[in-house]
Parts: sequence; C-alpha cells; structure tokens
Amino acid sequence: MSTSPTHAQLASMPDDELVARYDALAQHTLVGTAFYREELTRRLLARESGRTLALTKTMARLTWAILFLTAINVLAVLYPLVKA
Repeated sequence: MSTSPTHAQLASMPDDELVARYDALAQHTLVGTAFYREELTRRLLARESGRTLALTKTMARLTWAILFLTAINVLAVLYPLVKA
C-alpha cells in the first residue's frame, strides 16, 4: 500500500498519471452511495460551467453590438447638428 502524495506532488502530477493512479486504486476500493452522488454533482457543475461560459460569451458579443450601435446613434445625432 502506498502513502498519499503531498499536496504539492498531487498538484504537479500530470492528468494522465493521476487517472492511472486512480484506476489502479479503484480496482481494490469499495465505494458507497456518496461516491456516485459526488460524481453526479461534478457532472452537473461541469454542465453548468459550460452553460455559464456560453452565456458570458453571448453577453460579451451583445455588449460590443450595443457599443457599436450607440456609436452610430451618437454620430447620427451629431451629424445634423454639426452640418447646420
């Protein structure tokens, strides 16, 4: 049985190595229902994170569109005033 890696070792471990270690330990580990609930929660949070990122990108595009249209509106108002 191996000892747990330190926080620094765990943080610096490549994803592939971390998955391989998990898979090796999972073969000899019994899990309870909390394990499955945590996985469902992790998946839910991953989906919500993706939706939030998509919403943020949409809001950024809309902000640029509003800025562009506001600039055109300012020019449309100022042009007749300057020309007169």
